[in-house]
Amino acid sequence: MSVTIKDVAKRAGVNASTVSRTIHDHPAISDKTKEKVKKAMTELGYSRNSAAQMLASGKAGAIGVVFPPVANKSEQPFFMKILTTINEEARKNKITVSIATGYSNATLLSQVQVMYQEKRVDGFILLYAGKADDVRNYLLADDIPFVVIGTPVEHVNEITAVDNDNKLMSSEATQYLASLGHKRIAFISNIDSGEVFHERYLGFRMKIQALGLTGQLLRTIEDFEVGSATALVVLDDVLAIRIIQRLSEQGIVVPDDVSVVSFNNSIFASLTHPYLTTFDINITQLGHRSVQKLVHLLAHPEDYREKVIVPFDLKVRESTKAI
Repeated sequence: MSVTIKDVAKRAGVNASTVSRTIHDHPAISDKTKEKVKKAMTELGYSRNSAAQMLASGKAGAIGVVFPPVANKSEQPFFMKILTTINEEARKNKITVSIATGYSNATLLSQVQVMYQEKRVDGFILLYAGKADDVRNYLLADDIPFVVIGTPVEHVNEITAVDNDNKLMSSEATQYLASLGHKRIAFISNIDSGEVFHERYLGFRMKIQALGLTGQLLRTIEDFEVGSATALVVLDDVLAIRIIQRLSEQGIVVPDDVSVVSFNNSIFASLTHPYLTTFDINITQLGHRSVQKLVHLLAHPEDYREKVIVPFDLKVRESTKAI
C-alpha cells in the first residue's frame, strides 16, 4: 500500500495540510517543521511524484476538461489558450486530456457521467465557477476529484480552485485610471451574472467609493452612450474592442476622448490600434496550476482543498492616457 500524506503527518506529528505545504515549500512553514516532515517522508519512503503515483495505481491516466455551457465559446480566446496550457502540463505528467462541451448543463452532466463511469478519465478540470450546477453537484456527491478554474461561491471549503484575484485586479484598474486624472469612470459589461462580472464590478465600485470618484455601470445595448465618463473599465478584451469601434462610430476617439482598460491580455489586445491597456491574467499559470493541483488530488484524495491565486500584471499600451 502506498504511503499517504496522512501517514507522513502522523509520523512527523503535524497535520496533513502542513505536509502538503512543506511539499510545495510554502513560506508559512518554518524550516524546523519542514525538516521534521522531510525526515518522516524519507523514513516512510513517501514519493513526491504525484503523477507517477497516479499512473502506478492503474487509473485511466486521463483528465476531463469541462467547458461552460455557453454558445459563444469560440469568441473567447481564453478557452483555446487555457486548453493549450492544460494540454502542455498534462503531457509533462504523461496524462491525456478529454473534453466535455455542450449548450446545456444536462448535456454536460451526461458527458461527465459517461466519461467517469466508463473510466475514461480519473478527474476533471472545470473551466467555470460561480454558483454550483448539476455537474459540480455530481462530482461533489460522488467524491470525484476535480479542480475549478475560477472562484466558486458555494461549497468553497470542499473545492480546489485556481483563479486570479478579480476584485483586486479591477480595483487596480480603477486606481490606475484615477492616477491619470480621470474622475468619472464607468464599468462596461455585456453580462450581469457570473463570478467574474461580480468580482470585477465589486472591485471597481469599492475603489470608486474609496477615492470619492463618480462611477457607473453601463450595459452594451443598441443605444449605448458613454455619457460624461472620461475612462472605462471593460469586462474583457473582446468587449473592449467592440466598445472602441462603437465609440469611433460616434466620433469619440480612444484614448484622446476616453481611456479604456480591459482584462485578459488576449491576442486581440495588440491586433488593432489603439493597442489595449489590459491586465495579463497569466493564463499559462492558470492552466498549469490547475493540472498540477488535480494530479495531486488524484494521488492524494484525502488532502485538503484550497484556493490557488495566480498573479496578474497590467500591460500599459495605447488605449489610456492622462488628462
